[in-house]
Amino acid sequence: MNKLVLPKKKYKGIKIYCRICKVDNPKCNHFESFTYRVRVHIPGTLKSVKSKILNSKIYSDAVIEAINFEKHLKTNNYQTIVVDSAEGNDYSVIDSIIKYNHYLNGESEYAQFKKSVTNEHRKELIRFCKYFAKTLKKNKNIELTRIKDVSRQDVSNFYSWADNHYSPKTFNKCLNGVKGFFDFLIDIEEVEMKNPFRKYSRKQISKANIDSVTREEFTKILEAVDTYSPFVILGGRGERKNMFKPYLKDGFKLFLLTGGRREEIVDLRWSDIYEAVSGVKFFRIQNLKVERSRNIDGLYKYIPINSDLFDLLMEMGYHDKKQTDDYILVPERKVQSKTIMDSLSKSFTHYKNGAGIKKEISLKSLRKTYITWVHQVMQKETGLLTSHSTAKVLEAYYIDPQILSVVEKGAVEIKIFGEDSSL
Repeated sequence: MNKLVLPKKKYKGIKIYCRICKVDNPKCNHFESFTYRVRVHIPGTLKSVKSKILNSKIYSDAVIEAINFEKHLKTNNYQTIVVDSAEGNDYSVIDSIIKYNHYLNGESEYAQFKKSVTNEHRKELIRFCKYFAKTLKKNKNIELTRIKDVSRQDVSNFYSWADNHYSPKTFNKCLNGVKGFFDFLIDIEEVEMKNPFRKYSRKQISKANIDSVTREEFTKILEAVDTYSPFVILGGRGERKNMFKPYLKDGFKLFLLTGGRREEIVDLRWSDIYEAVSGVKFFRIQNLKVERSRNIDGLYKYIPINSDLFDLLMEMGYHDKKQTDDYILVPERKVQSKTIMDSLSKSFTHYKNGAGIKKEISLKSLRKTYITWVHQVMQKETGLLTSHSTAKVLEAYYIDPQILSVVEKGAVEIKIFGEDSSL
């Protein structure tokens, strides 16, 4: 665990507190027992203070707790101390959101409630909760209003706000996210209340077109990487951004020929390549999405290496790299994986436009294209490769014979864009 620190410009009264030594700004090594504590001086006295141990170990969140504590003291003439959340659950709106953020960040004090979600998903859910709090703030003091006092009218106001700001798909996602927030308070924190979002009208979503990419379109995009201007103008200041990266073409091909999700492809390593007794090669990688949804580790997915994918790997240095733990894409990286993911997504759209393609396709369309062509060969067995509906058979720490036979068949028969599939 990282040692807590205080920034140079810190909120007045916040200290680092050791629960073992019982002192502020400790010099001990009990890092796991460190927390933030705020001490508020009572006006008109020399040394009288009110203090509170803060829940969050994220400094910015601790500051919010400290501000709320001080406001509560002022409102009650410094007579009532806010009950620590560890001792009760009569939370204010803003304290409830902070508590939910801790939970999503895996900071639950109870082992059975440890939650594992991506940082991006956590930020999205908290963003929806903050939007809800923002609509409440128009009529209520969210620092003092108890979460259990949220009314049907409050839900109605937020419903109207979201209806004016989101497409039907994102609208449903937002409302469901806030519903999950209240489910957490009721089921995990045991706040005695009914979920105010338990019933609401979801938006009808028209069936989206599955926009796969044709061979001609993909070829044009690759050509555009070499010929189209890489620069885009940002904002009103005329700042230029270079969309070109030397790994783009290899990255696009890896997405097309593996059908993987962004985080899977960007973090592929040469050591993820295995070989069956039959000689068929395949990738075995963690099934991150299923692991997170089921909150368990040790689930895998398998990507057959067909002739086209193997040719690409050969071009990228298969013989020299095959037994190393290097990343396949951008092996000597100096940036985070998320940065590479975003660059691939934005650059694909940039060069798609540069190729003169008007169809609404994006980087994730390459995954749709892969699955479309895989289905031509695998039919009902497609799910064993894409892991859409076969979580049970992926639970083993070894290759199930059923999966192995499908992987072998896929490696031999799958051809993206059909029989003549060379890129």
